[in-house]
Amino acid sequence: MIETEKLRSRLRELESVKDEVIETGVKVNRLSKSVIYSLIRGDAELARKYIGEMQELVNKLKELVSRYPMYYNNAVVSLQEYVEAMTMWHYMTENRLPTPEELDVDAEPYINGIADFTGELSRKATEELIRNNLDFALRAKKVMEELYLDLLSLEPRDFEMRKKVDYVSSNINWLNEKIFYKTLNIKINS
Repeated sequence: MIETEKLRSRLRELESVKDEVIETGVKVNRLSKSVIYSLIRGDAELARKYIGEMQELVNKLKELVSRYPMYYNNAVVSLQEYVEAMTMWHYMTENRLPTPEELDVDAEPYINGIADFTGELSRKATEELIRNNLDFALRAKKVMEELYLDLLSLEPRDFEMRKKVDYVSSNINWLNEKIFYKTLNIKINS
């Protein structure tokens, strides 16, 4: 016979940890969006507050996954959201992109998070175009184009990651169209 009590106890432990990973990840995702939307609205102080909360949860998530590596796949999307938010933060406050080492994440969440960042940067560029800040949109476009070429050079074989690279291309096209119409409008009204 098997030791059912011991197995039951281990099973409950694993279920509890998995639930904690998932719940922590949901909170990270929510805070990531709060960071990004604060930055898009130009409220860096509120974004900084959310980053503090998010960082604590990300540290907890990393600690759980290091002890229970079988739940990494339950955490990877939240780590990707963290990368997306922190990339937006570093770009908006320091005009640079963070490295995977700075964020202490592996290649997959880093690459996917960086790719998703381009969508948020496109949104911010659109907001800036509405405020007649064409320079911001042109700088954002340049960053996105450089990222796209870098991501292409990685030659990802994973289907989901290849879709992310295509997503970056779509964001560039989307922003190009808005820049075109803005510059056309400037020429017509000049």
